[in-house]
Amino acid sequence: MGRILRSRAGTFVAIGWLLFLVSIPICFSVVVGTAISLTYFAASPDIPFDAFDNSASWIFLASVAFASVASSIALASKFRATASALVLVTWTMTIAGILVARSFVKPGPEYFERHVGQDVFLMPWTYVPTNAGVPPDKMPAQIGFSARLCLSNLGGRTDAGCSVSQDVHVLPSEYSGDDLDLKSWREYRSQMSPGPDRNGHKSFELNVTLSSGRVLVQHYYARLNQNGQLTRLVVCGGNSEKFCTTHALVGSYWFKYRAGLAEGDEVLDSKLAALIESWRRK
Repeated sequence: MGRILRSRAGTFVAIGWLLFLVSIPICFSVVVGTAISLTYFAASPDIPFDAFDNSASWIFLASVAFASVASSIALASKFRATASALVLVTWTMTIAGILVARSFVKPGPEYFERHVGQDVFLMPWTYVPTNAGVPPDKMPAQIGFSARLCLSNLGGRTDAGCSVSQDVHVLPSEYSGDDLDLKSWREYRSQMSPGPDRNGHKSFELNVTLSSGRVLVQHYYARLNQNGQLTRLVVCGGNSEKFCTTHALVGSYWFKYRAGLAEGDEVLDSKLAALIESWRRK
């Protein structure tokens, strides 16, 4: 074996450099792919594997680069067996070590626990909202919870029919005073000017004078039950009824999502309620 290492030292060193050069684009593609996942799919169960592969790619490149340089120096110094051994041992130990270490990596959770008052919900990871590069457990705390989904089909981020998603916030009814729109409705209701009914809602306008002197017009579309209790509130800015925020009281929860006045209705609210209810811990 020693004679082979000495006689084939030049070949081992050349192969080591060739494999190192081939590894560079491969490792960089892994790094880029895992970086995208870590940034935009931070709730995925594959995140622990992506984090490991990202770090392992850099470690692998550093190790085989060392092997290539060190073996070249050894070959130039006439330590031919050492040069061959550096290539063989470094590559073998690096690959084996990474594979063994990866076998101990565990996937992330499929469900994330969320709370609304005393109720506990197990939200599938495909609905968990994340900001770029922010893990789910580092997101700002909030009353209730948010789910990211498509209103068109109530699918999560991996659903084939879900292309444009948004956050739907679930708030316990007893904490509705913390929502700015609902709070504004209660505080400034007497200052609002009534308008014609729209899509089964009573309409109101509120003129707000900004510090710059500009007057901002807010449109409120409300539904009340027989007891005069607010059950639905759609708030639109300017003169558009397409870019609005909907607040819907379903059971003991308020749902908050963005939709045009004509897009959101009780059917959608009921579907949202059924989806959220399916996550409740039994």
